[in-house]
Amino acid sequence: MNARFLELEITGKCYHRCRHCYGSFPGEGELPKDKVMQIIDEAGEYFDCIIFSGGEPFLHPDLIELIHYAKDFVVFITTSGYSISKEQVEGLRGNVVLVFGLDGIGEVHDRYRGKTGAYQSLLKSLELTKELPKEIIVTLWKGVLPQIEEIIKLAEKYRALTHFNGLIPVGRAKDNREILLNREENEEVYRRLMDLRVNREAFLVTDLYKVTEKDLQGIDLFCKGRYSINSKGEVRPCEFHPGVLGNVFKEPLSEIIEKAKTTEFIKSREEGFKGQVRLDLENPFDYHTGICHALALENTLCVGELRNL
Repeated sequence: MNARFLELEITGKCYHRCRHCYGSFPGEGELPKDKVMQIIDEAGEYFDCIIFSGGEPFLHPDLIELIHYAKDFVVFITTSGYSISKEQVEGLRGNVVLVFGLDGIGEVHDRYRGKTGAYQSLLKSLELTKELPKEIIVTLWKGVLPQIEEIIKLAEKYRALTHFNGLIPVGRAKDNREILLNREENEEVYRRLMDLRVNREAFLVTDLYKVTEKDLQGIDLFCKGRYSINSKGEVRPCEFHPGVLGNVFKEPLSEIIEKAKTTEFIKSREEGFKGQVRLDLENPFDYHTGICHALALENTLCVGELRNL
């Protein structure tokens, strides 16, 4: 059984303007402490892990208190690592895994994130958190491909797992299509990462996934049981998905989840879209928009039950 994740985008504030950002951050909205605590109280029945994200979650004034409140969960914090203080790090507790975003080495990272000094600030945060559980998440865009080996070495230096993410063309990435990998580049980096895992025994994972015939019986989705709540309170099937299931400022999370589980879309997702998988995708490495989002937008799974599509 997959771990069940609830992602909470607790703030729209952000230091960076990353070229692939699914939420086109920075943006408006912030989940108040009392509302987040209420969500955490309801989450135990449905989730094993909570992700505090943004924007930049360290810009939320109550982040450390919220981490302590979520003591019964494994807590992930997705961060740019920009301007994290020693006091904030000292406030982290044992159930926390830090997830740092890295999009290149040196100036490559800074240009991609639209922030001079972003890379050096990230290195300082990695050093500050050297003894804490962490991963470095790398979005696979064209400019990062020549730096994969160097990034793995950097992660090993700071005792971090390296997590390579496929780039999902939503949000700001739709306006920066030059950063997207073509099919040949996806094939090459897919083989390369598999080889690194087996032959070098590098401490890395990847969610870059190629749809093949075996998936006709259902894709082994990492997002089964996953939901996301943005800084405006909107509940979605995941942070990349356009569908809105409800709003926690209008109804309890538990009611939203229970209703969502009755929709044909969520039922199909939990089965890996069995019977809905197509092998004629323009990009077999993008089942997210090619299958999941397309099914919702085409309304082929009765997702009129989902709001604001």
